[in-house]
Amino acid sequence: MTFNINRREFLKHGGLALAGVAAFRSFGANGREENGLFNIGAARPFPHPERIRYDAQCLTIHGQDTFIYSGAFHYFRCPKELWRDRFQKIKDAGFNTVETYTPWNWHEREMPNAPDDFSKITRLQDLEDWLAMAEEFGFNIIVRPGPYICAEWDNGGFPLWLSALKTPARPLHPDGWMRSDDPVFLMWTKHWFDAVCPIITKHQITRQAPGKPGVILVQVENEYDAAKFSDEIKVNQIKALAQFASAGGIDVPLITCWTKQVRGSTDPVLRRIFDCCNFYPRWNVSKELGTQIPKLRREQPDALLATTELQGGWLSVVGGKLSDQQAGINAAQIQNLTLFAWQLGETLTNYYMLFGGTNFDDWGGYNITTTYDYNAPIREHGGVDERYQRVRALGQMIREHGDSLVRSRPAEIEAKTTDNDVTIAERRASDGSRYFFVRTDNHSAPRAGVAQVKEKNGAEFSFDYQLEPFGSLVLHLPPGETDARKGQWLPKPAPVIKRPIDLPAPVVIHEVQRLADPLPSTWTPLANNELIEAHGVLDSHFVYYKIPVNSGAAVTLEVQPKDGVVGCADGKILPVVVSKDQKTFTFTLPPDAKELIALHDKHGHRNGPKGMETGGTYGILSFEGASKDAPIRFAEGGSLGKEREVGEALSRAELPTGDRWNSVPVRQNAAPAPETLLTWYRMQFELPAQKPGVWVPWHLHLEANGNGFIYVNGRCLGRYWQIGPQRDFYIPETWLHFGAGKTNIIALSLRPLDKGVCVQAAQIVPDAAFAEFR
Repeated sequence: MTFNINRREFLKHGGLALAGVAAFRSFGANGREENGLFNIGAARPFPHPERIRYDAQCLTIHGQDTFIYSGAFHYFRCPKELWRDRFQKIKDAGFNTVETYTPWNWHEREMPNAPDDFSKITRLQDLEDWLAMAEEFGFNIIVRPGPYICAEWDNGGFPLWLSALKTPARPLHPDGWMRSDDPVFLMWTKHWFDAVCPIITKHQITRQAPGKPGVILVQVENEYDAAKFSDEIKVNQIKALAQFASAGGIDVPLITCWTKQVRGSTDPVLRRIFDCCNFYPRWNVSKELGTQIPKLRREQPDALLATTELQGGWLSVVGGKLSDQQAGINAAQIQNLTLFAWQLGETLTNYYMLFGGTNFDDWGGYNITTTYDYNAPIREHGGVDERYQRVRALGQMIREHGDSLVRSRPAEIEAKTTDNDVTIAERRASDGSRYFFVRTDNHSAPRAGVAQVKEKNGAEFSFDYQLEPFGSLVLHLPPGETDARKGQWLPKPAPVIKRPIDLPAPVVIHEVQRLADPLPSTWTPLANNELIEAHGVLDSHFVYYKIPVNSGAAVTLEVQPKDGVVGCADGKILPVVVSKDQKTFTFTLPPDAKELIALHDKHGHRNGPKGMETGGTYGILSFEGASKDAPIRFAEGGSLGKEREVGEALSRAELPTGDRWNSVPVRQNAAPAPETLLTWYRMQFELPAQKPGVWVPWHLHLEANGNGFIYVNGRCLGRYWQIGPQRDFYIPETWLHFGAGKTNIIALSLRPLDKGVCVQAAQIVPDAAFAEFR
């Protein structure tokens, strides 16, 4: 590859500003040079250039240069009945594109009999329906089917049955086999692509009527730079994925993110793919984007500058801070971050997340909270606040100025500002429009002053600026206008949201029913060194173990780091010694005890990106000190049934609550439940009828001791962790019953930690701050 730039790239700092990157050559549909700025090898292949193609500056869709303003919305993290509301909010904010991952494990939960057996594939109709609804709203679509997706999703999107294979009989690489070019892994990956690609294919823009929206890009792999394999192995897998996609009918451009092997490649298969960046800089916007976007341009000069994941917020982890309590992801930051990317010439922006949603049941990755709110512009419950207003204002800016910005060029300038930490850059549109990007990295104080700008051709401009802390604005001068005082500041603020105030009061639950989970009556024996995944037990719900011991022996159980185990003998909870790395739990049994009953509290499956290569193990790994005279046995629940099935049934009122259930008060000083490995709670409540024209989301506020699962009206809402930080759990309105006489039921399973088990507070609360007129 040859790469010749006929003008220097310049970066001006301090009182002068970053003025942008140099101009770069555009590629036409035939791949030939259009302006001779640099030369690269083989032309990019575009099977349908009249529908979609790209060059160094932008995507051209249906013959129209298009500034892509997009956001992530995962269909699998939102009840289907609420998709339309989320799409409408995205449309209202000015987005023209939406993006989603497609999690293999969500669609294929059981292992098929062979790679050509697709009978275990389920819920692809959900993907089909989501794509169709996106098109109905007029959105173009970016689809990322993996096979590895990360996404803080269980097992990074890989089916648990695939990971449970550990390694093939003869692995190709000693470092692992998943995410590699191992033939067994590629065989199963092709199986997934053979199933999902035909769904994506028929929604491609190349299969739609001219001018209609559809899928414009498909991503293969994900953040591959973080995997430990060699370049050769990575190239082999990426090429295989690209070929699988092509065989499945994918003929729109392919993309990767953080996959350096694609950049600048002359391989004819890899020439179908262009790489993108992902950014989560918080306050460190200038350093991260100011380094990596120009680097992407240098390494991939013939493709548009694109970010598949521009920080739309950040995740919350067990024991950490909730997303909306974290620093560096406020309203000013998302505006500053976005405008800086556009200042540098980016023409494809995709927020991750635009709408976060919920990790229902046990679908969240290892130690990830149930909420995936992300402090995204559209919050978990569908409400919006100031961050949405900012991206909405930016969306209006793209609606009005995207056609000018999409092929704008950086102008070389000299600039002086009153404040040394305020910088100026200019982009010039082909019609002569000027866009002065004004920003500061100071997030502790506002800035106000005068900017003086001198262009290379001698034109001079002077204007006043006012910036909030970490502020960023754009001054637009239309063609021919030289008086900066007549310019317009962008983005224009979005309209103020008017909210209803006459809302229902919280429903306080004062009393709950409680039951000690009866120990299993049926057990499944494990063969010597056999693990529970051999019996298809792969999820993260509670599992009981019956472990034979010699009298008075100590038993050490090994688990995945930070999992939990509680044990009992003769009906009493045993003290436990936990190793420093939290991988082993040692129980010393009473002299006459013959068995240890243990409950394994699995904290989820890792989502990567590192460590996914070798597969995984899901049960207790070893049982040091167990007697060899009898087999170890397991059960997925007590005598009532499997824990998940019991929770669902209890919250549907399908299991009787007889004499074994006790009514106990809910209060801060509530006494712990009697010692048992697992305790069930059941609570009922009614909600007032919904007012016409008024919408308000509801959440369960829960304070309890113990770890467990929450069930609402027959569905598993998610996980509760004693350590927090989550105490408020959004309940989708489509799960709730409204009106007098309509009962809602919550079931809660809890296993004890250091404080035993009890419920200290339970309320069903309307989120008044997000109420809307509808």
